[in-house]
Amino acid sequence: MKQVAALLVLGCFLGTRQAYSWWETGHEVVARIAAAHLTPAAHTRVARILNVPDNLPAVADALATASLWADQTKAETHTASWHYIDLALQDEKSDIARRCPHENCAPARVRLFAGHLGSTTPDRRWSELDALRYLVHLVGDIHQPLHAVSDADLGGLCERLVPPVGEAKDLHALWDGGIIARMDHSARSLAAELNNEVEGWTSSRRAEATRGNQDDWVWESHLLAERHIYRRLHIPLEPVEFPRGCDEAPVAVREFHPRIDGLYIDDMKPVIRLQLQKGGLRLARLLNETL
Repeated sequence: MKQVAALLVLGCFLGTRQAYSWWETGHEVVARIAAAHLTPAAHTRVARILNVPDNLPAVADALATASLWADQTKAETHTASWHYIDLALQDEKSDIARRCPHENCAPARVRLFAGHLGSTTPDRRWSELDALRYLVHLVGDIHQPLHAVSDADLGGLCERLVPPVGEAKDLHALWDGGIIARMDHSARSLAAELNNEVEGWTSSRRAEATRGNQDDWVWESHLLAERHIYRRLHIPLEPVEFPRGCDEAPVAVREFHPRIDGLYIDDMKPVIRLQLQKGGLRLARLLNETL
């Protein structure tokens, strides 16, 4: 499968919640890994929807481009709430539905758009292209841990980093792209490297990585955020409330500045790498089952 990796190589803050998850690199990596694991039937269907030749480089490039569309259009489509789910640190997995009114959250929309692509009577509000573009983006979203948690802080948007870490000025941005930027890879090369690792996994490990549904993946991200972000950085536990902007967040959150050093960033790189791998494999599984 080294040829697959080679083909892949060829081939926010303050105020209201913006939800720029994974920035561009992370979303493109998830899409490229997914493209490498599509079944022939799903690969052909994706190529047709994206209007590109039915070969891996073309589909990987097109799917990577498609993965960015939902962020690029969410202001005009008023769909920012689809990109995350606010699960309080005090919540349980059973609270997912309660925290998703009117299905305006990431896991509900993943379920909706997967169903749309697999339906013989699809909802006419959505084209196949839009449904695919939303699906590839939102599956990526729910693998960013700070898109599945809230400590009255808009998923880490309200904890400012002093000093910033590269372009990341808050905790959310650090996990969106600040840590990935320290990996010093393009989306293509990072996808190829991560996919090459996946090709070396045992079948049981790969099956374990791809299991579950969108709610399971959200809860996994939530637990990662609790362990590696809120506990590790000693962020104060706040009451269960969901401010509309950081100006309404508790003072303890707004005045808390996480200490981010090189050790923390290096420790979190494997966590993010695995989330990107899981996101790609799970997206592929979802598309294979749906298409």
